[in-house]
Amino acid sequence: MTTHMPSAPPSLSNVDPSGGDVLLVDDFADALALYEALLSEDGHRVRTAASGQAALAAVDEREPELVLLDVSMPGMGGHEVLRKLRARRGGGPAVIMLTAARREPQAIEEGLREGADAYLTKPIDARELLARTRAALETFRLRRMLDAQRRDHIAMLVHDLRHPLSSLGLVAEVLDSDDLPPDDRRSSVSTIRALCKDMARLIDGVLAASRLEAGVFTVEPRPTTVGVLIDPTLAAFAPIATRRRVTLTFEGSREQAIKVDATKLRQAIDNLVANALKFTPRLGRVRLSVGLEEGHVFVEVADTGPGIAESERPTIFDRYRQGSRGRAAGGAGLGLAIARGIAEAHGGTIRVSSSDLSGAAFRITLPS
Repeated sequence: MTTHMPSAPPSLSNVDPSGGDVLLVDDFADALALYEALLSEDGHRVRTAASGQAALAAVDEREPELVLLDVSMPGMGGHEVLRKLRARRGGGPAVIMLTAARREPQAIEEGLREGADAYLTKPIDARELLARTRAALETFRLRRMLDAQRRDHIAMLVHDLRHPLSSLGLVAEVLDSDDLPPDDRRSSVSTIRALCKDMARLIDGVLAASRLEAGVFTVEPRPTTVGVLIDPTLAAFAPIATRRRVTLTFEGSREQAIKVDATKLRQAIDNLVANALKFTPRLGRVRLSVGLEEGHVFVEVADTGPGIAESERPTIFDRYRQGSRGRAAGGAGLGLAIARGIAEAHGGTIRVSSSDLSGAAFRITLPS
Protein backbone atom coordinates (compact mmCIF):
# COMPACT_ATOMS: atom_id res chain seq x y z
CA MET A 1 0.00 0.00 0.00
CA THR A 2 1.26 3.46 -0.85
CA THR A 3 1.03 6.05 1.93
CA HIS A 4 0.86 9.69 0.92
CA MET A 5 2.42 12.43 2.95
CA PRO A 6 -0.35 14.95 3.78
CA SER A 7 0.25 18.54 2.90
CA ALA A 8 -0.02 20.53 6.12
CA PRO A 9 -0.59 24.27 6.08
CA PRO A 10 2.21 26.35 7.61
CA SER A 11 1.73 27.27 11.26
CA LEU A 12 0.89 30.88 12.07
CA SER A 13 1.65 30.45 15.77
CA ASN A 14 4.91 32.43 15.61
CA VAL A 15 3.65 35.24 13.36
CA ASP A 16 2.56 38.44 15.11
CA PRO A 17 -0.17 40.32 13.17
CA SER A 18 -0.17 43.35 15.49
CA GLY A 19 1.44 46.70 14.86
CA GLY A 20 0.64 46.77 11.16
CA ASP A 21 1.34 49.78 8.95
CA VAL A 22 -2.11 50.55 7.50
CA LEU A 23 -3.30 53.20 5.05
CA LEU A 24 -7.05 53.99 4.97
CA VAL A 25 -8.41 55.59 1.79
CA ASP A 26 -11.99 56.90 1.73
CA ASP A 27 -13.65 60.20 0.82
CA PHE A 28 -16.10 59.94 3.74
CA ALA A 29 -14.56 61.57 6.81
CA ASP A 30 -16.83 59.70 9.23
CA ALA A 31 -15.79 56.34 7.79
CA LEU A 32 -12.11 57.26 8.00
CA ALA A 33 -12.47 58.37 11.62
CA LEU A 34 -14.25 55.14 12.59
CA TYR A 35 -11.80 52.83 10.85
CA GLU A 36 -8.83 54.76 12.22
CA ALA A 37 -10.12 54.55 15.79
CA LEU A 38 -10.81 50.81 15.58
CA LEU A 39 -7.48 49.88 14.00
CA SER A 40 -5.40 52.22 16.16
CA GLU A 41 -6.95 50.76 19.28
CA ASP A 42 -6.02 47.29 17.94
CA GLY A 43 -2.37 48.34 17.87
CA HIS A 44 -1.88 49.27 14.22
CA ARG A 45 -0.09 52.35 12.89
CA VAL A 46 -2.75 54.08 10.84
CA ARG A 47 -2.61 56.87 8.24
CA THR A 48 -5.55 58.21 6.29
CA ALA A 49 -6.11 59.67 2.83
CA ALA A 50 -9.34 61.29 1.63
CA SER A 51 -8.61 60.98 -2.10
CA GLY A 52 -6.81 58.86 -4.63
CA GLN A 53 -4.07 61.45 -5.16
CA ALA A 54 -3.50 61.74 -1.41
CA ALA A 55 -3.30 57.94 -1.16
CA LEU A 56 -0.58 57.75 -3.83
CA ALA A 57 1.36 60.53 -2.12
CA ALA A 58 1.15 58.68 1.22
CA VAL A 59 2.44 55.47 -0.39
CA ASP A 60 5.31 57.40 -2.01
CA GLU A 61 6.22 58.76 1.42
CA ARG A 62 6.20 55.29 3.04
CA GLU A 63 4.80 52.10 1.57
CA PRO A 64 2.33 50.50 4.01
CA GLU A 65 1.80 46.81 4.56
CA LEU A 66 -1.95 47.08 4.01
CA VAL A 67 -4.20 49.53 2.17
CA LEU A 68 -7.95 49.64 2.82
CA LEU A 69 -9.19 51.29 -0.36
CA ASP A 70 -12.71 52.54 -1.14
CA VAL A 71 -13.82 51.79 -4.69
CA SER A 72 -16.16 54.76 -5.21
CA MET A 73 -14.38 58.10 -4.80
CA PRO A 74 -14.70 61.31 -6.81
CA GLY A 75 -11.82 62.23 -9.10
CA MET A 76 -9.34 59.36 -9.08
CA GLY A 77 -11.44 56.32 -8.18
CA GLY A 78 -10.37 53.24 -6.26
CA HIS A 79 -9.74 51.14 -9.36
CA GLU A 80 -7.33 53.68 -10.82
CA VAL A 81 -5.51 53.92 -7.48
CA LEU A 82 -5.33 50.13 -7.37
CA ARG A 83 -3.84 49.93 -10.87
CA LYS A 84 -1.23 52.57 -10.05
CA LEU A 85 -0.29 50.83 -6.80
CA ARG A 86 0.08 47.42 -8.45
CA ALA A 87 2.20 49.01 -11.19
CA ARG A 88 4.79 50.09 -8.62
CA ARG A 89 8.09 48.27 -8.36
CA GLY A 90 7.52 45.01 -6.49
CA GLY A 91 3.75 45.21 -6.90
CA GLY A 92 3.15 47.94 -4.37
CA PRO A 93 1.78 47.38 -0.86
CA ALA A 94 1.64 43.74 0.24
CA VAL A 95 -2.12 43.70 0.85
CA ILE A 96 -4.82 45.83 -0.77
CA MET A 97 -8.38 45.32 0.47
CA LEU A 98 -11.28 47.05 -1.27
CA THR A 99 -14.36 48.50 0.37
CA ALA A 100 -17.59 48.87 -1.58
CA ALA A 101 -21.32 49.00 -1.04
CA ARG A 102 -23.31 45.80 -1.46
CA ARG A 103 -24.88 47.23 -4.58
CA GLU A 104 -21.48 47.33 -6.31
CA PRO A 105 -20.57 43.65 -6.83
CA GLN A 106 -19.24 44.36 -10.32
CA ALA A 107 -16.82 46.93 -8.89
CA ILE A 108 -15.49 44.37 -6.42
CA GLU A 109 -15.12 41.75 -9.15
CA GLU A 110 -13.19 44.17 -11.34
CA GLY A 111 -10.92 45.12 -8.42
CA LEU A 112 -10.07 41.51 -7.67
CA ARG A 113 -9.14 41.00 -11.33
CA GLU A 114 -6.83 44.01 -11.15
CA GLY A 115 -4.86 42.81 -8.15
CA ALA A 116 -6.87 43.41 -4.99
CA ASP A 117 -6.37 40.72 -2.34
CA ALA A 118 -9.77 40.88 -0.62
CA TYR A 119 -12.80 43.09 -0.12
CA LEU A 120 -15.18 44.27 2.59
CA THR A 121 -18.74 45.37 1.94
CA LYS A 122 -20.21 48.48 3.56
CA PRO A 123 -21.42 49.00 6.16
CA ILE A 124 -18.36 47.24 7.61
CA ASP A 125 -18.80 45.37 10.86
CA ALA A 126 -16.13 46.41 13.38
CA ARG A 127 -15.26 42.84 14.35
CA GLU A 128 -14.94 41.82 10.70
CA LEU A 129 -12.66 44.78 9.96
CA LEU A 130 -10.32 43.87 12.81
CA ALA A 131 -10.36 40.15 12.05
CA ARG A 132 -9.77 40.55 8.31
CA THR A 133 -6.96 43.06 8.87
CA ARG A 134 -5.19 40.80 11.37
CA ALA A 135 -5.63 37.74 9.11
CA ALA A 136 -4.27 39.60 6.06
CA LEU A 137 -1.22 40.87 7.96
CA GLU A 138 -0.64 37.42 9.46
CA THR A 139 -0.65 35.79 6.04
CA PHE A 140 1.64 38.43 4.54
CA ARG A 141 4.16 38.21 7.36
CA LEU A 142 4.17 34.43 7.29
CA ARG A 143 4.83 34.49 3.54
CA ARG A 144 7.62 37.03 4.04
CA MET A 145 9.15 34.91 6.80
CA LEU A 146 9.04 31.75 4.69
CA ASP A 147 10.56 33.56 1.71
CA ALA A 148 13.43 34.77 3.89
CA GLN A 149 13.97 31.29 5.28
CA ARG A 150 14.00 29.82 1.77
CA ARG A 151 16.56 32.38 0.65
CA ASP A 152 18.74 31.52 3.64
CA HIS A 153 18.31 27.82 2.87
CA ILE A 154 19.36 28.29 -0.76
CA ALA A 155 22.41 30.31 0.32
CA MET A 156 23.44 27.59 2.78
CA LEU A 157 22.84 24.86 0.20
CA VAL A 158 25.05 26.65 -2.32
CA HIS A 159 27.72 26.98 0.36
CA ASP A 160 27.46 23.26 1.18
CA LEU A 161 27.79 22.29 -2.49
CA ARG A 162 30.66 24.67 -3.11
CA HIS A 163 32.98 22.81 -0.70
CA PRO A 164 32.86 19.39 -2.42
CA LEU A 165 33.00 21.08 -5.83
CA SER A 166 36.14 22.97 -4.84
CA SER A 167 37.62 19.77 -3.43
CA LEU A 168 36.85 17.93 -6.67
CA GLY A 169 38.75 20.60 -8.58
CA LEU A 170 41.79 20.19 -6.35
CA VAL A 171 41.73 16.41 -6.66
CA ALA A 172 41.45 16.74 -10.45
CA GLU A 173 44.65 18.80 -10.45
CA VAL A 174 46.39 16.06 -8.46
CA LEU A 175 45.21 13.37 -10.90
CA ASP A 176 46.45 15.45 -13.82
CA SER A 177 50.03 14.86 -12.72
CA ASP A 178 51.90 12.47 -15.00
CA ASP A 179 54.13 11.06 -12.28
CA LEU A 180 51.43 10.39 -9.66
CA PRO A 181 52.19 7.14 -7.78
CA PRO A 182 49.50 4.40 -8.03
CA ASP A 183 48.65 4.59 -4.32
CA ASP A 184 48.07 8.34 -4.50
CA ARG A 185 45.95 7.88 -7.62
CA ARG A 186 43.75 5.30 -5.87
CA SER A 187 43.44 7.59 -2.85
CA SER A 188 42.39 10.48 -5.08
CA VAL A 189 39.76 8.34 -6.81
CA SER A 190 38.43 7.27 -3.40
CA THR A 191 38.21 10.93 -2.37
CA ILE A 192 36.27 11.78 -5.54
CA ARG A 193 33.78 9.00 -4.84
CA ALA A 194 33.28 10.20 -1.27
CA LEU A 195 32.75 13.80 -2.41
CA CYS A 196 30.23 12.67 -5.04
CA LYS A 197 28.31 10.77 -2.36
CA ASP A 198 28.24 13.89 -0.17
CA MET A 199 26.84 15.95 -3.04
CA ALA A 200 24.28 13.24 -3.87
CA ARG A 201 23.07 13.28 -0.26
CA LEU A 202 22.64 17.05 -0.38
CA ILE A 203 20.69 16.88 -3.65
CA ASP A 204 18.53 13.98 -2.40
CA GLY A 205 17.72 16.04 0.66
CA VAL A 206 16.58 19.00 -1.41
CA LEU A 207 14.40 16.76 -3.60
CA ALA A 208 12.83 15.10 -0.56
CA ALA A 209 12.15 18.48 1.05
CA SER A 210 10.51 19.73 -2.15
CA ARG A 211 8.24 16.67 -2.33
CA LEU A 212 7.32 17.02 1.34
CA GLU A 213 6.46 20.69 0.87
CA ALA A 214 4.37 19.91 -2.21
CA GLY A 215 2.52 17.14 -0.34
CA VAL A 216 3.45 14.47 -2.90
CA PHE A 217 5.94 12.48 -0.85
CA THR A 218 5.03 8.77 -0.73
CA VAL A 219 6.30 5.65 1.01
CA GLU A 220 5.71 2.00 0.13
CA PRO A 221 6.35 -0.22 3.18
CA ARG A 222 7.55 -3.73 2.32
CA PRO A 223 8.86 -6.64 4.42
CA THR A 224 12.63 -6.44 5.01
CA THR A 225 15.12 -6.92 7.79
CA VAL A 226 16.92 -4.53 10.09
CA GLY A 227 20.24 -5.46 8.47
CA VAL A 228 19.05 -4.52 4.99
CA LEU A 229 17.87 -1.21 6.43
CA ILE A 230 20.94 -0.14 8.41
CA ASP A 231 23.99 -1.85 6.89
CA PRO A 232 24.34 0.69 4.02
CA THR A 233 24.21 3.53 6.56
CA LEU A 234 26.86 1.98 8.77
CA ALA A 235 29.09 1.31 5.76
CA ALA A 236 28.71 4.88 4.49
CA PHE A 237 29.38 6.60 7.81
CA ALA A 238 32.04 4.31 9.31
CA PRO A 239 34.90 6.11 7.46
CA ILE A 240 33.55 9.50 8.57
CA ALA A 241 33.33 8.31 12.18
CA THR A 242 36.89 7.01 11.95
CA ARG A 243 38.20 10.32 10.62
CA ARG A 244 36.43 12.16 13.42
CA ARG A 245 37.62 9.59 15.99
CA VAL A 246 34.03 8.89 17.00
CA THR A 247 32.86 5.37 17.83
CA LEU A 248 29.82 4.41 15.71
CA THR A 249 27.97 1.36 17.08
CA PHE A 250 24.77 -0.56 16.36
CA GLU A 251 22.41 -2.21 18.83
CA GLY A 252 19.72 -4.63 17.70
CA SER A 253 19.22 -7.78 15.65
CA ARG A 254 20.07 -7.57 11.96
CA GLU A 255 17.78 -10.57 11.31
CA GLN A 256 14.74 -8.84 12.88
CA ALA A 257 11.88 -8.68 10.34
CA ILE A 258 10.27 -5.26 9.85
CA LYS A 259 7.93 -3.67 7.30
CA VAL A 260 9.07 -0.24 6.14
CA ASP A 261 10.04 1.65 3.02
CA ALA A 262 13.73 0.87 3.48
CA THR A 263 14.99 3.37 0.91
CA LYS A 264 13.04 6.30 2.33
CA LEU A 265 13.59 5.38 5.98
CA ARG A 266 17.31 4.98 5.32
CA GLN A 267 17.37 8.60 4.17
CA ALA A 268 15.93 9.65 7.53
CA ILE A 269 18.45 7.47 9.39
CA ASP A 270 21.31 8.89 7.31
CA ASN A 271 20.22 12.39 8.26
CA LEU A 272 20.10 11.54 11.96
CA VAL A 273 23.48 9.77 11.93
CA ALA A 274 25.12 12.58 9.94
CA ASN A 275 23.66 15.09 12.38
CA ALA A 276 24.99 13.11 15.38
CA LEU A 277 28.46 12.75 13.89
CA LYS A 278 28.60 16.46 13.11
CA PHE A 279 28.04 17.46 16.74
CA THR A 280 29.77 14.65 18.62
CA PRO A 281 33.26 15.65 19.80
CA ARG A 282 36.39 13.57 19.16
CA LEU A 283 36.54 10.34 21.17
CA GLY A 284 32.76 10.54 21.53
CA ARG A 285 30.17 7.92 20.65
CA VAL A 286 27.17 7.62 18.32
CA ARG A 287 24.79 4.69 18.79
CA LEU A 288 22.24 3.52 16.22
CA SER A 289 19.51 1.24 17.58
CA VAL A 290 16.72 -0.44 15.58
CA GLY A 291 14.14 -2.97 16.72
CA LEU A 292 10.59 -3.65 17.88
CA GLU A 293 9.07 -2.28 21.07
CA GLU A 294 5.47 -2.64 22.19
CA GLY A 295 4.37 -3.56 18.68
CA HIS A 296 6.15 -0.64 17.02
CA VAL A 297 9.33 -0.34 14.98
CA PHE A 298 11.77 2.09 16.55
CA VAL A 299 14.93 3.71 15.23
CA GLU A 300 17.05 5.70 17.65
CA VAL A 301 20.26 7.65 17.14
CA ALA A 302 21.92 8.74 20.38
CA ASP A 303 25.18 10.64 20.83
CA THR A 304 27.55 12.14 23.37
CA GLY A 305 27.29 15.62 21.91
CA PRO A 306 26.05 18.80 23.64
CA GLY A 307 22.36 17.81 23.41
CA ILE A 308 19.36 19.94 22.43
CA ALA A 309 18.17 22.78 24.66
CA GLU A 310 14.60 22.37 25.95
CA SER A 311 13.65 25.72 24.41
CA GLU A 312 14.65 24.52 20.91
CA ARG A 313 13.00 21.10 20.96
CA PRO A 314 9.46 22.23 19.94
CA THR A 315 10.73 23.75 16.65
CA ILE A 316 13.83 21.72 15.83
CA PHE A 317 11.98 19.59 13.25
CA ASP A 318 10.44 22.59 11.46
CA ARG A 319 11.44 23.16 7.84
CA TYR A 320 14.09 25.84 7.33
CA ARG A 321 14.64 26.09 11.08
CA GLN A 322 17.89 25.33 12.89
CA GLY A 323 18.90 25.19 16.49
CA SER A 324 21.76 27.34 17.75
CA ARG A 325 24.37 24.62 17.34
CA GLY A 326 23.10 23.89 13.80
CA ARG A 327 23.55 27.50 12.80
CA ALA A 328 27.04 27.55 14.27
CA ALA A 329 28.05 24.42 12.34
CA GLY A 330 26.48 25.50 9.04
CA GLY A 331 24.32 23.32 6.81
CA ALA A 332 21.01 23.79 5.08
CA GLY A 333 18.92 22.82 8.10
CA LEU A 334 16.65 20.35 6.30
CA GLY A 335 17.84 17.00 7.67
CA LEU A 336 15.62 16.84 10.74
CA ALA A 337 12.59 18.20 8.85
CA ILE A 338 13.01 15.48 6.23
CA ALA A 339 13.36 12.83 8.94
CA ARG A 340 10.07 14.01 10.46
CA GLY A 341 8.36 14.00 7.08
CA ILE A 342 9.50 10.43 6.38
CA ALA A 343 8.39 9.28 9.84
CA GLU A 344 4.96 10.88 9.40
CA ALA A 345 4.61 9.45 5.89
CA HIS A 346 4.96 6.01 7.51
CA GLY A 347 2.23 6.95 10.00
CA GLY A 348 4.81 7.39 12.75
CA THR A 349 6.43 10.06 14.86
CA ILE A 350 9.85 11.44 15.72
CA ARG A 351 10.94 13.07 18.96
CA VAL A 352 14.11 14.30 20.60
CA SER A 353 15.11 13.77 24.20
CA SER A 354 18.20 13.65 26.37
CA SER A 355 20.30 10.58 25.68
CA ASP A 356 21.52 8.08 28.25
CA LEU A 357 24.88 8.74 26.60
CA SER A 358 24.64 12.35 27.91
CA GLY A 359 23.87 13.99 24.53
CA ALA A 360 20.76 13.97 22.33
CA ALA A 361 18.59 11.02 21.32
CA PHE A 362 16.37 11.16 18.23
CA ARG A 363 13.78 8.39 18.11
CA ILE A 364 11.55 7.46 15.17
CA THR A 365 8.57 5.29 16.11
CA LEU A 366 6.60 3.55 13.33
CA PRO A 367 3.63 1.16 13.26
CA SER A 368 4.87 -2.41 12.74
